[in-house]
Amino acid sequence: MAKKKRVLCLVLIPLLLLSTARGVSADSSEIIPTTVVDGEVNVSSRIWELLFGRRMENADAAERLVVGGDVFGARMYQGYIELSSDIEELGLKARDIIRRVDGEELCRVRDLAGALEIGDKRHTLSVERDGALLEVKTEGADDCRRVIGAARDGAAGIGTVTYIDPSDLTFGGLGHGICNESGEVLPLESGKVTGVIIGGAVKGEKGQPGELSGILTDRGIGEITKNTGVGLFGRLSEWKLDKSSAIPIAKRDEVKAGAATIISTVKNGKKMSYSVELYDINTGETGTKCFKIRVTDKALIAMTGGIVRGMSGSPIIQDGKLVGAVTHVMVADPTEGYGIFIENMLNASQTPRIELPNAA
Repeated sequence: MAKKKRVLCLVLIPLLLLSTARGVSADSSEIIPTTVVDGEVNVSSRIWELLFGRRMENADAAERLVVGGDVFGARMYQGYIELSSDIEELGLKARDIIRRVDGEELCRVRDLAGALEIGDKRHTLSVERDGALLEVKTEGADDCRRVIGAARDGAAGIGTVTYIDPSDLTFGGLGHGICNESGEVLPLESGKVTGVIIGGAVKGEKGQPGELSGILTDRGIGEITKNTGVGLFGRLSEWKLDKSSAIPIAKRDEVKAGAATIISTVKNGKKMSYSVELYDINTGETGTKCFKIRVTDKALIAMTGGIVRGMSGSPIIQDGKLVGAVTHVMVADPTEGYGIFIENMLNASQTPRIELPNAA
């Protein structure tokens, strides 16, 4: 059992569907790896001061962030078309990049589908593999369907907001990177934050993590500008924000073993507070597994079994301060998982790219 408990499951955005010609939805149970936005982020001077340790000595004047806990939708595009699996019939391999079809440059799956569904199904693909370009011929409708079915250009899914900076509406969420099948964080060209209609939660059990289910709306409410190994970041364009609700940020050495609270949206689209305990705190950890979490709230356990996919990014409050976010669930016991220090997320929001251990 001890060995099983060490088998962890990243609390990835549930219902991740890579964009295809049919569009993106979030009402399927299929779990597909996703990709990452890697861009510029404008940040407040207060977070910048936190990063470099220039905190005000007056505790009442400490940096403050508005706590999240709301679910958000993410639609992201990587700027190129990549194959998610081998197509042996054509000699294509997973992670091959399709650059052109019949000489026309393409970067979206919908355009690829349109090109391959024209005429007699005979086409020439220009494919990049390990920096070299290859030519591949399709000879019929079956070949075209195989290519379209394996093609990926981005991702969509559901996550949880960790914090919002009230000075400029920049935000951080998830507490881990969005990765491909190999666990690698990949750059994206652009991303959009959308609304979400939560449909409910599939209860987690030992050996089988649960998940939130929901539908992404078409309404854009912000942009996703960056994804790192320790969080997804961006800026909101519209959000009901009570600036007076901002609370102080806890340094890593302020986090202690004992009672804490997480804030999540798991039922009726309403965020709620749930009791947890923190233990095994590692103040030297720079990644996503900084301390362990044990869910003690009976209501949450009754609804979800504990931590489920989609709760990733749920903020953790202790002694009136924001200390971090939920990142993982233990497969062997959904009432237990891991969390990340808020400092690690804020650090990542400041840098073009940081190399940190993958989140799973």
